[in-house]
Amino acid sequence: MRDSVKMAVVLLVIGALCGGLLAGINAWTGPIIETRAQAEFMETVGRFFPDVEKIDEEVIDGEDYFICYDSAGNLIGVVGQVKASGYGDDPIRYNLGVDKDGDIIGISVSSHTETPGIGTFIESEEWQQNIVGLNFNDPIAVGQDIDTRSGATVTLRGLTNSIRRVTDVIGENFLGFEVESMEVDIAAVGDGTYTGTAAGFASDITVEVTVSGGAITEIVVLEQNDTASFWDIAEEDTINRILDAQSVEIDAVSGATASSDGIIAAVFDALK
Repeated sequence: MRDSVKMAVVLLVIGALCGGLLAGINAWTGPIIETRAQAEFMETVGRFFPDVEKIDEEVIDGEDYFICYDSAGNLIGVVGQVKASGYGDDPIRYNLGVDKDGDIIGISVSSHTETPGIGTFIESEEWQQNIVGLNFNDPIAVGQDIDTRSGATVTLRGLTNSIRRVTDVIGENFLGFEVESMEVDIAAVGDGTYTGTAAGFASDITVEVTVSGGAITEIVVLEQNDTASFWDIAEEDTINRILDAQSVEIDAVSGATASSDGIIAAVFDALK
């Protein structure tokens, strides 16, 4: 018994020492890593906009946007330090540069946990060059101006949807562009059943919307192949929110944003 107690005390001391050592190492290396990451980010900004002389920062929905000006104080573009949901457990963190005309002039992936050999295509310059040159007014959608990629559907759709979203945020908030409103006058929609399709998290989502007496009375999902763990969170809650509000201008369901946004957009596509 005495030996067991002694061993337990020894293990406790060793654990405490190891914990303290790791905490000390983290406290020492943390600022170094952060400084290096910031330096790499500023290098990326300089590569996107070589003429940048002044940078302002603004936070929108928890993501950082860096507004870039030249020496004369003219706006030359914006860089978003943003993230996307992919196949991996952690988000895809990336930087997106959009110039004053709404053209995507650069993208760089800073970290991700996508499947090696499948989702890692997002790191390649060849793939990133397919994104460069797309404009705010382009679809920026898989199967339209971005090619599909076999075996990496979730990674591709997650990042593409995020690029579309971030381009909208930059265009609307900093460049003076107008993002298409999803407002629909339900009372003006004739009685009937309408079908609409939009991109979800990992697939296109097709819905059937029934309108009667100037109100949405039913929404049925006809087809989808989104990741089950996200879809199960999004489907019922999103449909109920639309029916309760009698509008598609609702908040997406937290934790399943891409699937929820897909349902909303599909209903809008049916009714517009």
